[in-house]
Amino acid sequence: MLVLVMRFLVGAVFIYSGWEKLMSPLPNFMAVLEGYQILKSSLIQPVAFIFPWLELVFGTFLALGFLSRASASVLAVFLATFIVLLSRSLLLHLPLLECGCFGSGISLTPAQAIILDAGLLVTSFIIMARKSHVLSVDQVLHK
Repeated sequence: MLVLVMRFLVGAVFIYSGWEKLMSPLPNFMAVLEGYQILKSSLIQPVAFIFPWLELVFGTFLALGFLSRASASVLAVFLATFIVLLSRSLLLHLPLLECGCFGSGISLTPAQAIILDAGLLVTSFIIMARKSHVLSVDQVLHK
């Protein structure tokens, strides 16, 4: 039952994050990506367009328990990447006042976002380690 709560928690965070970015104008997220100073300018728009959809889709998959281990794995890769990017921004003293993780919905500093992402990453690893998931689409499909 605890893994069910974990699945809903991680899934909900990504559903919310993706939804908030999708509901905001594309240039807003593009500006966030530019602030990290890691992508070539030609990649910023495609990443800003695609990434919120990936967050929304894999967050929904995880919350529903569809391809739970694979979805948790994809989201764990996202979280690890976020932690690296946020840590890099702190080490380079980039002028980021907030992480941009949740569009205009929730404002977190890069340090706060690292703590949140680390907790979600550990939670994702626990979900990945489980072979079966209670109240999941996976459970229904494998009967």
